[in-house]
Amino acid sequence: MPEWDSRECPGPSSEALLSRPSTGRVLAAGALALAVSAPVLEPVSPAEASTSPVIAAAEAAAPILEARTADRVASRAAVRRSPTRVATAASLAVRRAEESRHDEEARIIAERMAAAERSLAAERAAAAQRRAATVRAAQVRARQVRARQARVREARARQVAPRIVRRVPARMESVLAFARSQVGKRYARGGEGPSSFDCSGFTKRAYALIGLRLPHSSGGQAARARVVSRAAARPGDLVVGSGHVGIYMGGGMMIDAGNPRTGVVYRRMYAGLHIERF
Repeated sequence: MPEWDSRECPGPSSEALLSRPSTGRVLAAGALALAVSAPVLEPVSPAEASTSPVIAAAEAAAPILEARTADRVASRAAVRRSPTRVATAASLAVRRAEESRHDEEARIIAERMAAAERSLAAERAAAAQRRAATVRAAQVRARQVRARQARVREARARQVAPRIVRRVPARMESVLAFARSQVGKRYARGGEGPSSFDCSGFTKRAYALIGLRLPHSSGGQAARARVVSRAAARPGDLVVGSGHVGIYMGGGMMIDAGNPRTGVVYRRMYAGLHIERF
């Protein structure tokens, strides 16, 4: 076999190296550079040429070069991924800021609603207090009005008493005295004293003082008496109307348990009434 000089051509092994991928070409280029700069070697046998120091050095450097290439590829991939990480972090920050803003708005709305509810409750309580005060004032005024009316009725009854006494039959004096003493008491349906009366309960109680036992009924009492004219009326006669009775006091006046509004009242006879006598 002819002798081979490494300075003249790459040789079979170098051609094989040049046909490898990028890493192989890099290794081949490094080997050629070492070969050119190295001193002239003595001819060697083919067996010795196949294990030359140049090839051994190239093969030893290959793992290092491959590791560096892998590092560069990983670095480039990391660079490509870094914008995605930045974008993801920015999106997360925006979302968190939005959630925080929503939480703050919800807190503010809840506080406003609570304040409005407290204000409404305070207004309702104040309105209830005002209504209660108004009711109490009305009750006080009503009691004062009833007391004044009772005093007026009593005064009127005392003023007409002398005229009534002159014309009153002796047995009716107790009836008239009882009637005057009950002025101002309450009206109550079915009542016949001592604190409240209806019309027939009032007359039944009054006439019982002179021994008359009358039913607790306006119609039943009217049926026990006879009609007389107003001109012939005397104090103590029975005043009769439609479903109603009272006691005639003279001078066109009467005392009766009129209704829940008036109670037992001294007043003038009104239209629709007539006089009867027991």
